[in-house]
Amino acid sequence: MRVGTYCCVALLMMAPQFVPAQQAAAPASPLPTGPPVSEEDKANQLSEQVGKLMVKCVNLLTAQDPLSLDYCKQQRDLADQYPPHMRLVDKMMAHDEYGIALAAFDHKEEALEEFNREVALVPKAVKPGSPEWSTAYWHRAMIYTQMGAVDKADRDYRAAEDNFRKPSPAADAGTVDKKRRAILRQHAALLQKEGKTEAAHQLLQEAAK
Repeated sequence: MRVGTYCCVALLMMAPQFVPAQQAAAPASPLPTGPPVSEEDKANQLSEQVGKLMVKCVNLLTAQDPLSLDYCKQQRDLADQYPPHMRLVDKMMAHDEYGIALAAFDHKEEALEEFNREVALVPKAVKPGSPEWSTAYWHRAMIYTQMGAVDKADRDYRAAEDNFRKPSPAADAGTVDKKRRAILRQHAALLQKEGKTEAAHQLLQEAAK
């Protein structure tokens, strides 16, 4: 499971920069032809290619390179070819990373579509209390904030926070707590901007625990 990169580039959504592209993204390699394969074999074949595209996507996002749009889209397109009931977390990640790339280069409406598709997968793909559950709502809250949809952003921040208040199956408690604090502080900043100082103060107090 490639969850380590799941939100490492999320803050790119907050401060996009444009860098001239150096080369065109190479198209993803087609799956091998031959006799029909099982769903498990197909998923395994796709997984290797999705993983390679994910690394390229994340590296380009970290460098704030516009080529990330091409590679992250290829990752999303290949992940969508998984059998419907398989590799759902990989599908979530692919929608998430393509959404981040779109948001980073000011394609807000398209980014929102990707985050909507990610959130729709949440109850099928991950357990309540998992950091991936909160991440999906967190990233959609961030794009809603950028779009000025304050009420929707507030709702998604609350969904992310409520999930973190449940028992977590995650092993890396330090990373989970860091993410929880970031969500609380961003939500507090949104509320503070809206003049809801008491609610913002309560969230900051929770973040400090």
